[in-house]
Amino acid sequence: MSLPSLSISSGNPVNDSHLDSVLAKLGHTLKPEERGDFLTLLKAFHETISVVKDLPDYEPPTDLKRFPRENVHFPKAEDNDLGAWAWKFTAKDTQPNNGILAGKTIVMKDNISLAQVPCLLGTDAITDFIPTSDATVVTRSLTAGATILGKAVCENFSMSGTSCSAATGPVDNPYAKGYSTGGSSSGCGALVASGAVDMAIGGDQGGSIRLPASWCGIYGLKPTQGLIPYTGIAHLETTMDHTGPMTRTVLDNAILLKALAGTDNIDDRCRGTPPPSQIPDYPSILDQVKASPKPLEGFKIGLLKEGFFDVPSGLNDPRVSKKVREAAEKFKNLGALVEEVSVPLHSTSPTLWHCVVRRGCVPNFFGGTTGRQGFYMNQLTTKMGALQTAEGWEKVPCSAKDMILNGVYMQLYYPELYGKATNLIRMLTEQYDEALNKYDVLVMPTIPYLPVSHSPPDATVLEKISKGLGQVLNTCAFDVTGHPALSMPIGMLEALEDKIKLPVGLQIVGKHFDESTIYKAAFSWENGFDWKEY
Repeated sequence: MSLPSLSISSGNPVNDSHLDSVLAKLGHTLKPEERGDFLTLLKAFHETISVVKDLPDYEPPTDLKRFPRENVHFPKAEDNDLGAWAWKFTAKDTQPNNGILAGKTIVMKDNISLAQVPCLLGTDAITDFIPTSDATVVTRSLTAGATILGKAVCENFSMSGTSCSAATGPVDNPYAKGYSTGGSSSGCGALVASGAVDMAIGGDQGGSIRLPASWCGIYGLKPTQGLIPYTGIAHLETTMDHTGPMTRTVLDNAILLKALAGTDNIDDRCRGTPPPSQIPDYPSILDQVKASPKPLEGFKIGLLKEGFFDVPSGLNDPRVSKKVREAAEKFKNLGALVEEVSVPLHSTSPTLWHCVVRRGCVPNFFGGTTGRQGFYMNQLTTKMGALQTAEGWEKVPCSAKDMILNGVYMQLYYPELYGKATNLIRMLTEQYDEALNKYDVLVMPTIPYLPVSHSPPDATVLEKISKGLGQVLNTCAFDVTGHPALSMPIGMLEALEDKIKLPVGLQIVGKHFDESTIYKAAFSWENGFDWKEY
């Protein structure tokens, strides 16, 4: 791995202090007689990388003339009743457009890049991050005819499953002020459920699309990993980054997925993903459901034994499991076979996920990710340097601090566990695949309990963290295995705290790249029953 040259320019800034900083980071020293040589090599390396440093960056092209951003502004309190809007603006095609999203309004989670629109990431630990290019999902939404009305609040660094960690304040559940929407795509859930927009595009690394979908009473799909390009979206852990549609109906969900899916030849998560021209026509599949009184004749649904929590434990509410079982039984009325199936490793999946996400998130906070082929958001990587300061660290929320501390702990004391967890995830994937060879889909509760009230501002760290304990028990596994999973509303239950009725979500999981079968099951149920009556 030789350097091209040992020539050192007169303006080379590298000196002994730089070498000392590098050695301090490594925790090592050099032999005195070798120090001068290594300083020369470091100077020569600086000469080499300066060539790259001085070149202009290359970004996916953005057509701001065809898709201008108009009236970009931070919403006033009176225009942001649920605290769900991060930014408001209008972006749409200036050319005549009869695409499949024509007439649809949409909002983007505020970790998705839109050129000329500030990106908050739910935090004030970094500021003034204004992307200069659009994410692939933005370009595809606009090209398909959608009107983007703004960006939705996301939880602080997308590291919370409840909805009170964003620097802009809590996001309220449309069904009950003061209650969580779920996170981290909290604003997306609230704005879709309240009718402020038709659709949203959220992000999901542990359940962050499906959690707010469940608690807000909407449909949220985490597609097969790589089906929708993640290009231009702030990532958390590369192996589990997902983006997907959040809507009030299954049909709208299928339409939005059709508009977004297919490789963009940039995101390396999309290896094996067909191009947009070869993506199934998901909406047309639903027409078959309407034409049959028994649309699920011959369909096999497996109730995941380990996904039902029938005993009170922590925040687990057995009423939720009972409600989901009752909803699953209704699939029989539509012609399906419904029976229990076991995937033993499902119960261990949250611990495998924790090893991967907590160790995997550390590079994002300390110098950026390597080993990727795709678009790097270099402006954001530079901004993240603010977290190395005492002031920046102080603004990092407790949930993110906990994840970073856990990740560094693993790095220092158990460096092999990330790899071991990854190896075991292959076994987990095989167990799900074995079950899905016998059943068309697997069904379970999305979250084992109802929406919780917000933590008070003066809550302790443990009080804040405790609000989300066990929240991702059924969702996080499918982020690491990549299986598609949809949360759909199937009924209401009274909150234990004050008798307010709140939504309950049922999760449907399918084979890789078989979103069509998930939609068939969900649409059949939606077409046959009104979830608000149950």
